[in-house]
Amino acid sequence: MEDNKKILAYQISGQTCGIDIVTWYEMDLNGNKPFKIIHDSESIPSGYIDISSIENWVKFGLNVANDYSVAKFAIKNIAETVGWSGLTNTEKDITIEYYSYPDPTSAVIYLMTTKGMSQAEASTFVTLQWHKHHLKNIVAYRERWNYTKLVVVSYISRTDAEDLFNTVKPLIDLYIEVGILGVDFSDNQNGIYDYIYSLNDFIDNGLEENNYTLLQGTWKDFEDGLSNVLVWGDYTKYN
Repeated sequence: MEDNKKILAYQISGQTCGIDIVTWYEMDLNGNKPFKIIHDSESIPSGYIDISSIENWVKFGLNVANDYSVAKFAIKNIAETVGWSGLTNTEKDITIEYYSYPDPTSAVIYLMTTKGMSQAEASTFVTLQWHKHHLKNIVAYRERWNYTKLVVVSYISRTDAEDLFNTVKPLIDLYIEVGILGVDFSDNQNGIYDYIYSLNDFIDNGLEENNYTLLQGTWKDFEDGLSNVLVWGDYTKYN
């Protein structure tokens, strides 16, 4: 399930874009982008350096990623890897904003001890930040669903696609209204991810069991293609 990402910055004469220098000429990039995102499994391209950090994902990630949720997942991954006690106060502030902290109690205690909030004030603040995060997340998921439809009709006929859309409508409603992905994402119920890969309550009753005729590739290709957009936000935007 893991699909961790790195954010990279281009180096111009040994200076890193956004870190050492904040302005540069287009010709200095040699046709490269100043920032780019790659998967952990990919090699870092020549001329780039890994600048992955919670703060840099906020500073630069949203300018490169397709949507807010790509940055959110990256921030959460770093926070979980480092651990709450290992985060700086600035990083803790960001994880609260991005709903990437380990539990509400830790966040509330931090706000009380470092920001001087009362327990009620801290609880209210954490709830408000969650709601702001939720609204941004839903915007991202709605757009992802629209691009997912292109993946669907690339693998099965439009007739089968309409049948699939009707079948998964309850799961998509949960996805775009509540942000439910599935059991493997710490959600309390099955979601579209479970259906795509026939997991948990959808064992032997998921996507592949519909027996649609594939127009190309394998079921794994189709499943991964859907997951890449719906879960990881990997797709090409167009006007």
